[in-house]
Amino acid sequence: MSENRLLSLGGLELIVTYRGATQERRDNLRGVLRHLSVTYTDYTVYLIEADATPTFHWSGLGDEKIRHVFIHDDGPFSRARLCNLGARLCTGKVICFHDADMIANPYYLTRCVTALENGMSSDALCPFLRVINVANARRKEFITSGNYALFEPYLETDLPDEMEVLYQNTAGAIVLFKRADYMRVGGYDPRFVGWGGEDDDLLTRATRLGVRWHSVPDQRAALFHLHHDAASRRDAIAGAERNREAAAETRAMPLPELEARAAQLAQYFA
Repeated sequence: MSENRLLSLGGLELIVTYRGATQERRDNLRGVLRHLSVTYTDYTVYLIEADATPTFHWSGLGDEKIRHVFIHDDGPFSRARLCNLGARLCTGKVICFHDADMIANPYYLTRCVTALENGMSSDALCPFLRVINVANARRKEFITSGNYALFEPYLETDLPDEMEVLYQNTAGAIVLFKRADYMRVGGYDPRFVGWGGEDDDLLTRATRLGVRWHSVPDQRAALFHLHHDAASRRDAIAGAERNREAAAETRAMPLPELEARAAQLAQYFA
C-alpha cells in the first residue's frame, strides 16, 4: 500500500503489552508492527514490555510511531497491569488494546475508531468475534510483508490447511474504548495474572456499570492470530481455571459491591 493510500486512524493510541519469551512471539510482534506501519497512518503505539531484559529494540524498526516502555519484571506476566499503565500514558479520547499477535480487518478497525470518536451509540467496541489461527508458511509470509491482502480472501471462504478457527467469539484481543469510561470503571483488574479472564471481567463489569459495549456480527469482522507456542498455550489454558472463576464472580456480585470495587480500581487513574 502506497503512502498516500494508508488508512488514517485519526491519532489513535494503541496499547500493546508484550513479553518476548520465544522467537515465535518476537517474530509475531514484528509482524504486527510492520502490518500497522504499511496499513495505517496517524497513530501511536505504546509497546509496554515486561521481562528480565528487553527483547524488543526500537532501533530494529526505527518507527517514530512506537513508544517502547520497558519494565523490569520477570515474574508472572500481568497483561492487566500493563494495559492500565498504557491507559495512563495515553491522552486521547479513544484507546485501543491490541494483542501482540493479532491482525484486524482494516475496514472494521478504522470504522470503529470513527464510531467511538464521533458517534453517540457506543463507549467500547470489540468488533472482532471469530479468531482464525495462521501457521507455517502463511504466517511467515505475512510477518515479512505485513500485507493484510494475504488474509482477506479467507474471510468468507473455506480455510486452507494452515488456517483454522481458534475461537468462534472472543471478548478481547483487540478492544477499543473511550478512555474516560475505561478509567471510570477501573480498567483491567490487576489480580488477573497469567492467561485469561481479564477481558471477560472487564466486559462484565463495564456493561453492568453502564458502558455501551458492542461487537460487529459480520463474517468479515474476524481476527487473524499469528500462531505461537502451541504446547505452552495448552498448558496456560489448562491452568486458567482460577481466572475464569474470578471473572464469573463479577457477574454474580451485587451491584453496590461491584460499584465499590470499580471505585477502588479507578483510584489508580486518579
